[in-house]
Amino acid sequence: MRYLGLDVGHKRVGVAVSDALAMIAQPLDIMDPKNTNQLQEWVRTYGITDIVVGLPKNRLGEPTEQTRWIERWVEKTTPFVTINWHYWNEAYSTKAAEYVLLSANIKRQKRKQFKDKQAAAFILQGYLDFISNQQKQVKHE
Repeated sequence: MRYLGLDVGHKRVGVAVSDALAMIAQPLDIMDPKNTNQLQEWVRTYGITDIVVGLPKNRLGEPTEQTRWIERWVEKTTPFVTINWHYWNEAYSTKAAEYVLLSANIKRQKRKQFKDKQAAAFILQGYLDFISNQQKQVKHE
């Protein structure tokens, strides 16, 4: 199984991909949110079985206007990419990506290019860690 992680925004979608063992997420690219053809191409190229979409919530865990916009985007996109779709709480993934890129002394212009796909990698890694822990719990029961 291979997973694609998405950090969906109005202007850009950060994209990350898992390794073949679905253990490690790595930043892949950014895309225009209207470009479902690019998404379909990555699904074919990498043999993607599942897509994980970061879903923002406010500090109380409630949906925001951005949450609803992303849900509508997924509804419009799923007919073009008919595989398993999952939502994952994106809790501060963009802030974490900015922090990592700042810590690495990456210049401001380059940070803009990497921030969204790094955020997608954080989202995807969180999901991969979760399913890995779920599988370990089932084995121990």
